[in-house]
Amino acid sequence: MAWRPGTIRNGLGRLALACALLLAAGAAPAQPPLQLGVFPYLPTATLLATYEPLRRHLADRLKRPVEASTAPNFLEFARRCLAGDYDLAVIGSGLGRYVEKEAAYLPLVTGRRDLRSLVVVSRSSNIAGIGELKGARVAAIDPFTLMTQSGRLLLRQGGLDPDRDVRFEYVTTPFNAAESVLLGEAQAAFISSAALGQLPADKQGRLRTLAESPAIPGIVVYARKGALLPPQQELTALLVAFGEDDGPGRRFVEKAMLDGFKPASSSDFRLNDALLPEMRRLLGR
Repeated sequence: MAWRPGTIRNGLGRLALACALLLAAGAAPAQPPLQLGVFPYLPTATLLATYEPLRRHLADRLKRPVEASTAPNFLEFARRCLAGDYDLAVIGSGLGRYVEKEAAYLPLVTGRRDLRSLVVVSRSSNIAGIGELKGARVAAIDPFTLMTQSGRLLLRQGGLDPDRDVRFEYVTTPFNAAESVLLGEAQAAFISSAALGQLPADKQGRLRTLAESPAIPGIVVYARKGALLPPQQELTALLVAFGEDDGPGRRFVEKAMLDGFKPASSSDFRLNDALLPEMRRLLGR
């Protein structure tokens, strides 16, 4: 069959159009990576290694690159949350509740392992109640942590003004705080129930709990409103399922000491709401 000139021109035109469309698709900008922020409660290298399975899971399921990062301290992490630097954020529930209220983050899931803040003293100490800590030295970690904030609340409930009636000695870890009491460098310390359970048995036996907070969520995963993410319910289901699988998810929640994920509920944060004035005071300095 003979080719007509118009047929050749039409064929070339279609080919040119197809090439143009392919080039345009190739030139279209890719979606930027989702930003996963993890609050700095561990050394940076340990923190990012611990949360690497979660980062990979999110990237795989959301079909989009995910970058994980942290901040040099709690204050800077809060500032980055408020600036909208993170699309998803893993935060201790004390700071997390503040970020939720101030920067429109949505709580998705909490870790199944709750936190209780303890005020501990030496077993040989004569201190019988919180009121007897007036003038004492108290070992604690960063004032932005849930453990320290709920410990301060226990002091107030015991009739003390934390800013006036005790002297705080800030240390790097809960284990250092416990050690300060054992060495006689502090009369009391704030330590979580989980951290106390991780101490060697002989050291646990040399400590006595003076006061204990109610159970409170330790870690919460938040999504920033306005981020290009699936619906809240879908993200929640994705995270809960990850914590329940028998592979990387199970190993992750065990290493991160979360015991799995559960959907966040407003009733989880009642004690956090009582701590909000303290958080606002600290961040307003």
